[in-house]
Amino acid sequence: MATPFQVLIVGAGSAGLAAAILLHKTLSKHSIPFQISIYELRSGPATLGGAINLTPNAIKLLDHIGVFKDLETTGCTVKTIEMISSRSLKPLGDLTFGDIDRYGANSLRIARKDLQGALLAKVAELGIQVSFDKRLENIQQTPNDITAVFADGTSVTGDILLGCDGTHSAVRKCIDPGRKPVYTGLSNTYSYVDPKDLSALPIKDTSAIVQCRVGSLLLTWSTPSKSEKLFWAAVMEVAAPADLSKDGWKSMGDDVVKMKQRVKDTYCSERDPQMGFFADLLEQTKDDVYFYPVWKLEMSEKWWEGRCLLLGDAAHAMPPLAQGVGLAVEDAALFDRLLNAHIEKAKEANSGEINMKEVPWENISQKLVKIRTPRIKKDYDRSVGGFEGLKDKGWFAAMLKDWLVWFYLWAVGVKFDEAFKYDVLKESLD
Repeated sequence: MATPFQVLIVGAGSAGLAAAILLHKTLSKHSIPFQISIYELRSGPATLGGAINLTPNAIKLLDHIGVFKDLETTGCTVKTIEMISSRSLKPLGDLTFGDIDRYGANSLRIARKDLQGALLAKVAELGIQVSFDKRLENIQQTPNDITAVFADGTSVTGDILLGCDGTHSAVRKCIDPGRKPVYTGLSNTYSYVDPKDLSALPIKDTSAIVQCRVGSLLLTWSTPSKSEKLFWAAVMEVAAPADLSKDGWKSMGDDVVKMKQRVKDTYCSERDPQMGFFADLLEQTKDDVYFYPVWKLEMSEKWWEGRCLLLGDAAHAMPPLAQGVGLAVEDAALFDRLLNAHIEKAKEANSGEINMKEVPWENISQKLVKIRTPRIKKDYDRSVGGFEGLKDKGWFAAMLKDWLVWFYLWAVGVKFDEAFKYDVLKESLD
């Protein structure tokens, strides 16, 4: 009996779980004996994380994977995001974030843990094993296989390894140790609150961004009721701690009282007297408050080495600007399509037979990076530029932003329109 084709996936986030589900479908379709194994650093399924925005391109892929039906009744449908001035709380315009006729789907605001839960449930349904508390230490490759070595002394050998372990990827450290995350100088503080007085909120529909001189404040419903679990996320300039290790950042985030006061001082000062409603929301916030430094990776086409390939944030982390999940799942879907195309071509040339030992992994990885780079670069430039614009540039620049918001909304709207229409399942593989 032939040895099963072994797929190793490091990271149980959106990219890793989506890749596992898609590869299971493709390998099963071709009757190839296989085993897919996922290894996650954390000790169990993530319970942290805020309310993420699943854009139309992400929704269509999640529907293709078979998990959207489990999400649509949990999150809040988003069609537009309002832009509001912190100086007056008056609307400045809005961004279209969903249109079934135009994009085939609306956006959906949902808790990150609910998305991971739906993907994990699908993985379990397919019988794919997920091993938690597995910290990767090293990767060893030969011409015929690849081995992942873990901190607990265990190791596992497979035919390919997908690095889907996020911004601080341990897999990337093994194949591209010089490319390290760069702190943007901005951090995000966020939580959920059940507002006592809905009439005091400036949100007219589901989501709003309050444009401020210093930073940016997101307010959005994350459940269908639009009356509970209002998610707030405050982006601010925060100097890096003296201790740049994970422990240094953790100590900053652990001081919740101090962090909430900093948010209040930033957004509810005398220069923005209309923002008293947010001070009230901070007082009403009983859920845990989280602190998240915003990182980026410098753009690079070094996503692979031999039988190892990076997907999602491990390959192209950028400041969050709505497209993170969409880009990660697109990576997984394109890899699956490229592998499927090779299998079909090889079977046609060999009377229906396929030898998985002869798959040209480097050629597939090169093609994936070539196809993905233009799209990733557009989103990277938009997200990095957008976050740079959140830094304090003075009172005049803040007023100028309000006056010129129409141009910003038009320019960003054009780019989002292109991004939301994109369908990786129709992308040319030539």
